[in-house]
Amino acid sequence: MEETKEQRDNEREISGTHYDNYKALIVGLKEKDAGKTSFALALLAYLREEGINASGFKPRAGNSVWYDYDVVHEALTQGRLYGKDAKRLSSASASAYSSVSTTQIEEFINPIHRLWAEPSHINPSSQIPYFILDRVTLWYKDGVKNLVVENEALSADYNNVDFRNIRANASTIYQVRDLKTLNTITEKYYSYAVELAYKRMLAQHEYVVIESYSDIALPWNGLNDLDIVIGVKPGQMQVYEPKKYLAAVQLVTQTYSQEEIRTARIVELIKPLKEVIVPPFRSEQLLQALTEKIPLLF
Repeated sequence: MEETKEQRDNEREISGTHYDNYKALIVGLKEKDAGKTSFALALLAYLREEGINASGFKPRAGNSVWYDYDVVHEALTQGRLYGKDAKRLSSASASAYSSVSTTQIEEFINPIHRLWAEPSHINPSSQIPYFILDRVTLWYKDGVKNLVVENEALSADYNNVDFRNIRANASTIYQVRDLKTLNTITEKYYSYAVELAYKRMLAQHEYVVIESYSDIALPWNGLNDLDIVIGVKPGQMQVYEPKKYLAAVQLVTQTYSQEEIRTARIVELIKPLKEVIVPPFRSEQLLQALTEKIPLLF
């Protein structure tokens, strides 16, 4: 007979393992291809096998219009913007999202998504990042609003990409040409959008797997309560004590207040609690192999 959720909850209570609003942060120990999403998918698969109501959460993400055009075209056709990671995380997460439309789960898991141009660098004249547009989703109690922030200096270069549907679905469209305007919009809405989605996600799930972006140590400044921090890179997973990790982030932030803090600056200050070695696997074996490694981290 299949055990009920109450039975599983009782077993976890007896064993001393509690997952009510358990928050795991996954960070990359290298800038690109660290394996964050692969590990997040493995952790979600493991939690699903344990009968735990868990969801992935990638507050900020981005993809390139050149290298990811399949998923970009799919999303824009729907009047949306999301990437491969959000799509994979939504498939692996708990499906019972109360008050969240099934057509908006990617926006729930990923409230801020940036569509990059090529190359993804800073424009030397405007000082604006070389992006095409941002989609920012605000999860209010009385409804969802999508903001579109367009880099007006680049819009003419991508006339072959159809942005009509996402513009039509936007509550507000902001067009920016200078860094001051972009910073004003960012400060007003971006962290706020993340917090709105995150609070709703915590209310609906026992366990939230938070994936940072690139090799950034903290995906947003308001994240100050974690149960575990796991750093990943090819061949290795490292577990960090969350209070020490957050204290190190705060210390480094005071020194480099205008910069995004990279994990390299944090992990040189604290030692991992555990290290797990992961040999290379074929792509079709990777998810199962990583899932089998999860118990070694806890």
